[in-house]
Amino acid sequence: MNCTEARVLLAIYRDLKEAEAQPSLQDEETQATLKELEQHLESCPGCRQTLADFTLVGTRLQRLPAIEPPPEMRERLMRALAAEHARFLKRGLPGTPPPPDFLKPYMQEHLKQERGRDPLATLSTAETGPLPLIQAPRRVRRRPHMPQLAALAVAATFLLALLTGGLTSVLLLAQHSSGSIPPPAAINHPTNVVMMRYTTATIYHNVVSAVADGNVVYYSAFSDGTPAGWMLLRLDRQTQLSQPLLTNAQSSPLIILGSSHNRLVWLQYDPPAVDASATSSAKKAQHSSSPVRDSAIEGLRAWKLFYAVDNPQASAALLHPQLLLSGIFNPELVAGIVHTPVPGIWFLQNGLLVAALDQHGLSHLWLYSLQENGQIDSRSTLASAPAGHVYTSPTATSDGSRIFWADEWLDNTGLLHSNIWTRQEVELIAPTPGRWLPHTQPQTWLFRADGTSFRPVVVGHTFFMLNTNDGLDGTSALATPTPVASPSPQPAQAAESNLPLNPSVTPWANASIYPPSLDFLISGSLYMLSLEPTSDGTFSQLNTISHVSALQGGTTFVLWQDDNNTYGMFDAESNSFVQVGSVLNGAAFVAVNGNSAVWSEVTNSPVSRSPVATSPLAQLRMFSWPLTSSSNGRE
Repeated sequence: MNCTEARVLLAIYRDLKEAEAQPSLQDEETQATLKELEQHLESCPGCRQTLADFTLVGTRLQRLPAIEPPPEMRERLMRALAAEHARFLKRGLPGTPPPPDFLKPYMQEHLKQERGRDPLATLSTAETGPLPLIQAPRRVRRRPHMPQLAALAVAATFLLALLTGGLTSVLLLAQHSSGSIPPPAAINHPTNVVMMRYTTATIYHNVVSAVADGNVVYYSAFSDGTPAGWMLLRLDRQTQLSQPLLTNAQSSPLIILGSSHNRLVWLQYDPPAVDASATSSAKKAQHSSSPVRDSAIEGLRAWKLFYAVDNPQASAALLHPQLLLSGIFNPELVAGIVHTPVPGIWFLQNGLLVAALDQHGLSHLWLYSLQENGQIDSRSTLASAPAGHVYTSPTATSDGSRIFWADEWLDNTGLLHSNIWTRQEVELIAPTPGRWLPHTQPQTWLFRADGTSFRPVVVGHTFFMLNTNDGLDGTSALATPTPVASPSPQPAQAAESNLPLNPSVTPWANASIYPPSLDFLISGSLYMLSLEPTSDGTFSQLNTISHVSALQGGTTFVLWQDDNNTYGMFDAESNSFVQVGSVLNGAAFVAVNGNSAVWSEVTNSPVSRSPVATSPLAQLRMFSWPLTSSSNGRE
């Protein structure tokens, strides 16, 4: 398929996608055409830009309210068209059709206003059909010939531009004045993203986690055949070939936590240790009745956090892992808040944020400085939490000048609370008059101290978060540095859970191997805040369909799930919603990284280690946003 054929099909791309989603409209020819078109889009940046332009215009037009122009505007337009048509008729071109019916009253009114009537124009207004060929006197042309349809098109285009531009300006003004972003339109579930399918031959075909990073997809999977084991693999998006990245298969689950510019972080997480003691059995029975604790993750678990720099250009090169952290995870020490010793990571331009637990169950936030070649340079502790608190969801601007993280704890009723801390480079003020070189100093303070702020995510220069309090005041809790800590938690192991959770959301990794943490399931309102220097520090609520969960951030967008498990997406650069439609339906997990979201589909066969492999193929799906972006990984 060439570009000319592809751009013709782009005009009906949405119809093709709807036909694919509805079995009654499917046929082999449509499926083949759509597949060929998507393959062409993947390799042609020009056509991807064309599709992006189409979808951007369509999305903005859908958001315009249906209005009727005022009567006086229609009258002015009709009179202008009548005058233009009358001038056109005066040229006396052969075979001129009569004016359309809707213009006849205005034509007659226009001709009555003229002092001297042209006989040709008068004759053409009569209902006698086309004019015969009559030689009119030669006239001086004041402007080039314009066909009748072109004249009508020019006037109509002018009106459309006036209406569209005016309404758009009014909508943007109202949007910024009200402090909220309008909800997306939902007309037949339109889709602005392009799904790409990848099928690769490998014995490690049971995909558990994955992240997209530029032209490759990193994924972890296990083989239920011979030999059995876990492996990290790199999928080349162009060739659809998979390359194992470890020397040997591992016996413990491997979970990819993130990647940026081919810098990869993963967790090796041993299965729970078997403890047959009566005390342990009683504790497990106690927690299994509460959603705060999942009985599937009880028990001591050894873990290791690895970091490595990959070279996709060397197809056969293996990773040289560096051990960042390791220990024994004891779920009894963290009050049931998290199921993992590493509640979150975030890549900076030259650094890596890691929120992790130590051997005593205490939570810390570490900053790893990276060299230009990506290798680890040093590690420093940014914050340490008191007992019973857990730091999660570290996030930051790409340069690391503004860092945020959540501080979670359970109260004595089993309710999960969360504040948000920040560490920022603050410009110091000269203490006394005299010579003073301007410089900054990092300072840490509570950014949100309401106990209901969860899942901070920074996208570019925009801050997003979830809040379980629908009456948010819209401003930061504290704007000055303070050493005050969050309230100390009360014992909550035996408390009844009272959490606003949505346990049916799609996790970011296979839930049967790596269940999502509680803050990923928290359901709340979605807020955003500009981090630009000119910002007034006021939060704006995004008018989503309902409360949202599973908030994830990419380079320019955030992705979430509503309470009804439909997907929502917002582009921070264009300040507009993006239609995801049904693209992600049926996903076993969805992981956002950089400018892409990658997922695998739910299979009918259960996850097992059967000696007979059910399929020699690993299948992955993904989309990138924006369509023309070439960014590599999370910034």
